[in-house]
Formats: sequence, structure tokens, C-alpha cells
Amino acid sequence: MVEFVLKMVDFGTKMEDFLPQNASLQFFPLASPTDPPPPPTITVTPEKLEYIMGDTISLRCSAPSATKEKIQGFHFLGTSGWAVDARVRTESYVYTFTIAGPRDSGAHTCTYSILTPARRYLRSRESKPIVISVRDLPPPPTLTLTPAGGVTVEGQPLVFLCRAPAGEALRRFHFYKDEVEVTEGTQLTSGETEAQLKVTAAGMGLSGNVTCGYEEETEGRWVPSYPSQTHLLLITEAAAAPHLSVDPPTLVVPQDAPLDLTCEASRAAFTMSFHFYRNGAKMGPGPEGSVTKNWGNSSHFYIPRTPLGFGGNFSCTVEENVGGTWVEGPPSNMADITVSAQFPFVPLFAGCAGGVAVLLLLLPLTVWLWRRRRGGASWKGFRNKDDSGGFSLADVGNT
Repeated sequence: MVEFVLKMVDFGTKMEDFLPQNASLQFFPLASPTDPPPPPTITVTPEKLEYIMGDTISLRCSAPSATKEKIQGFHFLGTSGWAVDARVRTESYVYTFTIAGPRDSGAHTCTYSILTPARRYLRSRESKPIVISVRDLPPPPTLTLTPAGGVTVEGQPLVFLCRAPAGEALRRFHFYKDEVEVTEGTQLTSGETEAQLKVTAAGMGLSGNVTCGYEEETEGRWVPSYPSQTHLLLITEAAAAPHLSVDPPTLVVPQDAPLDLTCEASRAAFTMSFHFYRNGAKMGPGPEGSVTKNWGNSSHFYIPRTPLGFGGNFSCTVEENVGGTWVEGPPSNMADITVSAQFPFVPLFAGCAGGVAVLLLLLPLTVWLWRRRRGGASWKGFRNKDDSGGFSLADVGNT
């Protein structure tokens, strides 16, 4: 390198006059002590056109070999927003991670930091980016519930159906409640594109947000799909037995007298349907003139004229429309009702009793007339002026 010392003689002298023949003059900017160091190089191992979830890759960041300052560490950046710092004093550093999903795709760069002689920390320029392409996760499946409304009663069966898009890859399905896999008390039936999960008796603990998903075998690994849409599942307590009341409360109904049965449900949380039973069989329309009316959470079965022989053991049940499914609750208390007969000889007996009374009243007069015909009759202690229009059996005697 040739150094030239220029000394200006006067203002009219040109700089070219001091240069040797065939030489040229070039100006280079002076480096500032605060300028960032030159960029490092970044490489990836293994190199693939497309990575899948579960792949392990390594990014190596190497500082230029001419770096004289002491290296203090490396910094890795991803376009998805993640960043990693490594405090080392080596000329290169390898960051290894496993592909967790599409968020790991995109451009990746690195930098390094140095400590200057003036005890200042400077970060280098960014390396050229390395673009990593990550295969997207399998598309989400569709989840349906039975009952469709997502509401059911404790102890009732429940069915989940998870259906994936058509595909040739081998799959396995999973069902989740609040992101925890559901396995206990279930029966899983799987096919190529769908799986069905049956819960024989739904418990209160199954309430929550339910989803499903599947895994697809790719390059010897199981890659999970996006989750299905979320369904809110609500399990309610089973209804208590209804109460059956009878009018008359004595449970004895005279023939052709009215009978009123009232079935009262334990709650009014859902749409209800009432059923009355006689001797274990569901009652139909009932005798002629019977009327059934519902009020609130109760139902009345009214018979204006109870026929003879209509007695028996009566009960009722309540059905609730829970999430589009009719769920029948337990039976009510039993009421043993008797219908008493009205016999036709009762009026005759009353008539006979009245006849006997008349005969008893006519008997003294008959005796008096009979004795008078035989010779007359006298009245003791009785004069005409005292005649009251009556007589006493005790004073009737012979003359």
C-alpha cells in the first residue's frame, strides 16, 4: 500500500499534479466506532423443501472470521415473532428446536454482539434470511352431539360424532372436554374418516367445552389436526319424582261422583308433558266427559262422573324436553282409589221405614175402633171440655 502525503502549495494547484502517472485517487469513508459489525452467516440442518410438525432442525449462526472484538453472544429472530438469545463467547452458535406448527415457518435471521475496546456493546447487522416452510396441519374435523342442543340430564346417554375430511392417510381420533381427553365411561368406534364416542350415562363432571381432533400419520409420525369447533355441553340434575294428589282426599269416590287427579312436577326448567297411569298402564282419554288441563308445572285429570269399577292404583310421570330430547322422570307416589257403589234397594229401604212409622201411628186408632165395636170404650180422666184432639195410649181401657 502506497501512502501519499499531499501538501497544498497554493490554491491553484490541482491534486492530480501530485499523483504518479497512471495513478488514480479514491476516497474511502472512515469507519465510525459506533457502526455495527458486519453480518454473520446462517445455515439450517437438515435442509428440506418442507418441514412437518415434529421435525428437529438446527440453525447455525457464524460471525465473520476477521472479527477482532470479543463476541458476547448470538441472537436469533423468526418472522412469526419469536426470538432467542444465547450468551456465548464463541465465533458460532447452534440453536436447535422442534417444529411445533405453522408458526415456526417463515424467514429466520441472526445477529451477534461484540464488546468494543471502549467497553461498549454493539450488535451486528442481520444475516441474510433463511426461509423455512412448514406444512400446514390437517384441516379440522366436524363435531356433532346427540342430543343436538348440547343439554341433557344426568344419567342419560350421550353421543359424540367426529367427522374428518376425506383423505388416504391413516388417522386416529380424540375427544376433549376443556382440552382434557375424554376416556372414562366411554365406547369409541373409529373408521377411516369418522369416530363415534358413546357415553352410556352422562355425569355432571362432563359439563364444559367439548371438542375433537384427529392425528394423521405423515413420514412415520402422527401429526395432529386443527381442533374442531367448540360445543358447550350442559348436564343438569335428574328431576325428582312428581307428586300425585287426589280429590276427594279420602281416596273413596261414590259412583258417578267427580274425581280430580293432580300431578305436580318438581321443577319447571323445561317444556313438560304429563302422563297418568292406572294399574301400571298409561291412561287414555278416560271415561266420558274427562278433561285434562295443564297449569304451570302441574296437570289435572278431571272425571265428572266416575264409573263403577274405575278404581285402582293411580300414579303419574313427567317428561321433560331437554335439548330436543324427551326425557321421562321417575314415577310419582301411588294412590289406591276405590269407587263405592250406590245400591237400588236403598230408596226402597227408606220407603219401608216410613211405612212402618205410619203403621205405628195408626195402631192405637185401630185398637180403639176394634174395642168400640166389641162394646165401646171409655176415657178416664178426660172430659169433653178438655178435649185436645188427641189421646194417650196409656189411657185406652175397657168400660
